Amino acid sequence: MSEAIGTEERDALDSLGGALGEAGAHALAGPRDELAEGLLRAAFALWEDPQVRPRLLGLLQAAVNSEEGADQMRRFLTDQLFAQAGRSIGISGMDIYQAAETIKVPVINVNAATSQVWGVVLMRYIVKLEPIASASAEELIALLKPTIQRYLG
Repeated sequence: MSEAIGTEERDALDSLGGALGEAGAHALAGPRDELAEGLLRAAFALWEDPQVRPRLLGLLQAAVNSEEGADQMRRFLTDQLFAQAGRSIGISGMDIYQAAETIKVPVINVNAATSQVWGVVLMRYIVKLEPIASASAEELIALLKPTIQRYLG
């Protein structure tokens, strides 16, 4: 596989972005203290999907193995993901800065929350470090939820 992100990986990113955007919109409409759980459930639903996971793994591997893959991941995280989330809540062209402003947290908090999740994903699905590799999605959501909620307020 090329180190660049291909069509299947882009489709997986679109799925992830759309699911997280919808979860974010739903969480923002509900109690603020459920924001992290909604986002984590949406992310793990996709990561646990045997049809989507290989494509997401391809994009993650490209991101850690080449500058082109890393650049594509940065563009996805800073632009596409937040644009999709923005559409779900009626904000056209939203970026990471507008997302942070919308939930009233510093931009670095959004980066920290993202890093936390991607780090667990890396350890679970690529490094396969135990016990994270065999923990249930529910266990991981319970583990990550307080930290992500603290970052996102």
